[in-house]
Amino acid sequence: MKNFFTLMTGAALLAATPALAQDAAPKVEAQVGMKVFGPNGGEVGTVESVSDAAVVVDTGTHKAALGTEAFAKADNGLSIMMTKVDLDAAVAKATADAKARLIASLTPGTEVKSVTGAAVIGTIQGKDAEYVTVDHEGQEVKLPVDAFLTQADGGVAITMTADQFEAAISGAQTPTQ
Repeated sequence: MKNFFTLMTGAALLAATPALAQDAAPKVEAQVGMKVFGPNGGEVGTVESVSDAAVVVDTGTHKAALGTEAFAKADNGLSIMMTKVDLDAAVAKATADAKARLIASLTPGTEVKSVTGAAVIGTIQGKDAEYVTVDHEGQEVKLPVDAFLTQADGGVAITMTADQFEAAISGAQTPTQ
């Protein structure tokens, strides 16, 4: 779930990161292991992974997915327009905001789907600070709040596939997928 929040954080951070140049800047080639520095030369973190659209920076405290356009070439690695403190604060805020939106969406009557969104697991009956009770085919199932996530369409899902959920409530084990 932490990875989900980290990846969702990338979109929020892209909006908060100032453009490095208004003209078309050359594309920066980020590589795993490269150091990332802030605007004043202080170390922000290390590149953990790279895709076509995002570079994941590990600050040691958080992992943040930033758009490739957020980076500039520096003598000793890459640079971004945020300090480590600023980046960690932005990730922490985005994570807290996402958690608050999730908690607010866990209301009675809300449909709960599997992590893939393909199967309906049940309907929320109630919640407290730690658990959410879901009606699954007439059976009340109590799940920790951390077992839920918000889907891209705003719906609610659990962090399991339908098969994993069925195995969990029946006491069986399924292979890790």
